[in-house]
Amino acid sequence: MGEHVQVNCPAGEITGTTVGDVSYFRSIQHLSFETFSPARLAAPAHIDARTPRPGEVALSVTVPAGTRADEDLPVLAYIHGGAYESGSHEESRTRATAFARAGVITVSLDYRLGPAGFVRFHDDEPNRYRGIDDCLLGLQWIQRNIESFGGDPTNVTLSGQSAGAGIALWLVRRDHFRGEFRRVLALSPAYPRDTFERRKGSLRAALSTPVTRVAFSRLKPTALERGYRRFKARHATDMALGPAPFDGAELSDIPILVTETREEFYDHPLGVRVDRAGFSTAGLRLMGRTMGLESVGTYLAHARRHDPQGVARQLIGDSLIRRWVSRTVEDAPGPVWLSELAGTPGHPALHSCDIPLFFHTLDADRRYHRGDAGRSRELADRIHGDVRDFVHGRLPAWPRYEPVEGGRIARQLLLNDPAAGPRHVTDPLRLVRGSFR
Repeated sequence: MGEHVQVNCPAGEITGTTVGDVSYFRSIQHLSFETFSPARLAAPAHIDARTPRPGEVALSVTVPAGTRADEDLPVLAYIHGGAYESGSHEESRTRATAFARAGVITVSLDYRLGPAGFVRFHDDEPNRYRGIDDCLLGLQWIQRNIESFGGDPTNVTLSGQSAGAGIALWLVRRDHFRGEFRRVLALSPAYPRDTFERRKGSLRAALSTPVTRVAFSRLKPTALERGYRRFKARHATDMALGPAPFDGAELSDIPILVTETREEFYDHPLGVRVDRAGFSTAGLRLMGRTMGLESVGTYLAHARRHDPQGVARQLIGDSLIRRWVSRTVEDAPGPVWLSELAGTPGHPALHSCDIPLFFHTLDADRRYHRGDAGRSRELADRIHGDVRDFVHGRLPAWPRYEPVEGGRIARQLLLNDPAAGPRHVTDPLRLVRGSFR
């Protein structure tokens, strides 16, 4: 069970648990809000943070046991993924024990999901979403309170995976960024292809109600859930909700490290069905145009050369993730680095397979690492070490991703052969950059 530990900070007296050499403060309720209204930081109170409550909008703090308030340890703020409609700040594969043992304080942020967080109403400010503002308030909570836990509020690294990476980069926008963090680590950022305003009519039809704050507050939860499922079914190869449109040129000038997996959605059910059915070229062309392909013929020819049995799966992964990776590394005004985790068609580097490597929680997530445990641990040692270096302010050792003679340079790690070590590859996103609108 562990021993109780208390921290007194501006947010109140917070009671957590120390287990061995790590202290956990779980599911700290730091926000006050009504479901479809803007949130605000909660008033100071005594907070019992000994029990995880994964279904609540809260944050969790993990620190080395015995850390004093004046130690100024680096802080990692992490935002979970889940297509903007699922996930939690309390997931076993994102447990930050390994970071605490390496002298890093981790704060896992949560936010309102689905319609509560990402449906926009007529009186919302431009480019703002309640779910993203929840994370912004979490960062402000860090600024006010993390020093009491032993953290350095001037040395915060913001990170996230998938939708969480999308939120992290959205918070880098010049109209959002206020200096709450110094650098960003974005794992496979995801965004919708289209804006909510262009989808508002289909959501209204699916719910049979106006898309207003008052109408939504009167909807029964079961009716909202049924209607949202109908709306989501119209966007089976996309994020149904989320911030859009994303433009890397609107980001602030801070260091950004972006990672992606080469076979992001090789397990996507629709892609698997289409590839097994052997869709004709005409069918794949239609699918590609629907998903935003501009240079359809060039893209399909390249995809067939890479894996003739996985064209649809490549297309879905590139459309959902890698196009946004390209937008980030090509257009961000500040220094940017790219790292790619590459697999093979038989042993693909799937979306989310890097999470247990990032957190070094292989034992908590065996879904993506069922093979050689030693090789997986070797890869986790390398990736987790890279993250620790970045959080401490040590910038990546490989070249920045920028136009140079001979092409842009990225670092590539091999999922099935970590002993080979990292290697430099030239312009791994060339096809994505030139193929999508």
